[in-house]
Amino acid sequence: MNIEFLRSPWFMLAVLLLVAGAFILAVPGWPVLGWGAVVAGLLLMGYARYRQG
Repeated sequence: MNIEFLRSPWFMLAVLLLVAGAFILAVPGWPVLGWGAVVAGLLLMGYARYRQG
């Protein structure tokens, strides 16, 4: 894996969404908002990988 991929702002935002989604699922227990953040993070992770080229 290229180190530039890990420094990408899209990758950082994807990781933030994944962690936030996991937190929202675990602590307050809001499934719709939590899974929405997880899915958005996964989609953004795919977009970051696509942008890497």
